Amino acid sequence: MLYEKLGKQPAIEQLVMRFYERVYVDDLLRPLFPADRQRVEHAQIVFLTQLTGGPKQYELYDERMNLAMIHRLLPIRRVHAERWIELMTAAIEETIQNQEAAALLIERLRIGAMNVLRICDAHQDG
Repeated sequence: MLYEKLGKQPAIEQLVMRFYERVYVDDLLRPLFPADRQRVEHAQIVFLTQLTGGPKQYELYDERMNLAMIHRLLPIRRVHAERWIELMTAAIEETIQNQEAAALLIERLRIGAMNVLRICDAHQDG
């Protein structure tokens, strides 16, 4: 399972911390994120844990709040999605020792980022 190959919860928590260290000082992405970084990091940990096959934790959240619902009203454009992937890739490469697992996670997140971009584009065009 990918979750184990990544290094389980400690690796995911470290990855998320390193990723948001980059995001919250990035001139392009910072305006898209709320001030409550701790809440954002926690939500990302929960998301990545489940995405990679770890323990399900979303019972704590409203199940209607999926990626589409969370992002649809944000002014996300291709440049934002590409920068998000760039920063996440750097954090993954810095954090995850297993290269195969890192590459798989990067690919899953790239697909997810492009899906979010399509949702945002469709909502803004509609």
